[in-house]
Parts: sequence; structure tokens; C-alpha cells
Amino acid sequence: MSYNNVHFDDELNNRLYQRLQNLKLGQDRVLNFLIRYLLASNGEKQLKHCDAFLQLLAKMRFNLESANLLLPMLFDDYRFKTSINLIYRGIIDDIINSYYLFGTVALADPNQIALNNELTIFHKEFIMSSIKGIKASQKFNRYVESLDGSVKPNTGNIEKQFKKSNPDIVDVNGNWKKNNELRESSNQYFIDLLDQGDSNGFISEAAKLRFIKARGIKMHDNLEALFKYLSQYQHFSPKAHDLLLHHIEYDIVIYQNCVGELVMLLDQLLQFLKLKGKSLIKKEWDELAPEIFNSFSK
Repeated sequence: MSYNNVHFDDELNNRLYQRLQNLKLGQDRVLNFLIRYLLASNGEKQLKHCDAFLQLLAKMRFNLESANLLLPMLFDDYRFKTSINLIYRGIIDDIINSYYLFGTVALADPNQIALNNELTIFHKEFIMSSIKGIKASQKFNRYVESLDGSVKPNTGNIEKQFKKSNPDIVDVNGNWKKNNELRESSNQYFIDLLDQGDSNGFISEAAKLRFIKARGIKMHDNLEALFKYLSQYQHFSPKAHDLLLHHIEYDIVIYQNCVGELVMLLDQLLQFLKLKGKSLIKKEWDELAPEIFNSFSK
């Protein structure tokens, strides 16, 4: 007998089964639309640096497909939401990143300087995180080598190697440039709204959401709510274990909201993305969106 049948009554299980089926049908439709949307971008020359939005959508596409593969496991055991929620967390994080970067797009700027500067900061974050991971791996390898006396010569200063390969994000003193230095060529309007001081650290989700709010993007509160809830499945606390054992009525609402936010983002990005048959894509979105939102409200 399945976990759900042992721990929850038939009426609840039947209701959630129907709601999961409904979610899966709607999500399949959105996923198929997203795939056509991405295919319509093939061979199209985007505004400078705006290929980043298509890369983010591609990530969301594969996370959504992964969620689809795991959703059927919830029919027997609601506890698999632990893994599924982390996938949706990745989707929401990429939606937040998309709106954050979208907020720096200036259609009158052919070089998209502000957007490129934020992408450069994301690149620096990736490098700095990679360096930490490589250094940790090197330390562990040296520990393993010390156990059998086969210590190999040091492979060199990994941070120095990365700095040599990325001189545009290194200052004259050989230090990583701070974020405000990398933004110096951005429009002052964006610099004032970003208002992140002289930080050299990672841009937090909270900072991204503040910028999204400052840019007048209305869904910032829902994005924050979704991100915070789904993040509870990444971070451990003893009390949070109770969430694992609970049913998924609220989680289904969260999944629907995630899919709904993706649908809304796709419309926002149509403002500047170049797509083959764009008018047909827009027409399809106009038909799809109300049907999806209406189906989720049932």
C-alpha cells in the first residue's frame, strides 16, 4: 500500500490526484509552448547580449521537463515533493534573474551596456565560486595523497590563472573589481536603482527583488513568496521535517504559481526578443494564458 493511502484519507487523495492531473496537463501545454518559443529564436539575431534571456529560458525548459518526470511519483508518496520543490525553486530563481536582467534593458541603447555589466557581474560570481570549489578540491586531493605518501607538486595559483584569463574584471592592483566598478559605464538611472554600495559579493535574491520592485515589475511579492517557500526544502531545520510529511495541497498551488509566473515572463520578453513568426507566437500566448490561469483556479 502506498504512503499516501496509509497516511491520508481517500477523499483528500482523490482530490489531490485530480489537481495533480490538472497541473500536469497545464504544465505540458506551457512546456510545449516554451519549446516552440525557443525554436522560433533559432537563427534570429537578438539585441546585443539578449541571448542571455534565451539561455535562462532553456534552463527553465529542462527543469520543467524534469519536474514533469517526477510529478507522477506524488500520486503514491507526497514526500517526493522534497526533490520536486527544489526543481521549481530553480525555475523561480531563473525567473527572478530574468526580471532582474530585464530591468536593465534599454531599447534605445544598441550596446545594452547596463545589461552587459550585470552579466559581467554574474560571470565574476561564477568564477569566484568556481575558484572556491577548485581550491577545496585541491585541498582534499592533497589530503588523500598524504595518506599514501604520493603528494604531487602544486598545480599553481588557480586564482591567478583565472585573473589572467579574465583581465576585464580585474583592477590595476590585481584584485577582482567590485560590482560598482563594473557598473561605472551603466546609465546613472540603473546605478541609482541598483544601490548596492561597494559590494564585491554575490547579488542576493533580496537585492534582485528590490531592484525588480524599484523598476515597477508588479509580481515581485509573489516571486519572493514562491522563492522563500521553495527554499525551505533546500535548507534544513528539525521543524521543517514536518513539511516533508504533510500532504501537497498547498504545494500544488505553488507549482501553479511557478508555471503562471513563467507564462507572464514569456509575454514580457516578447517586447524585445526576435522570434520567427512572432505575431503567431503572441497570438498563441493570448489564447494560452487565460486557459492556463482558468484551469489552475479549478
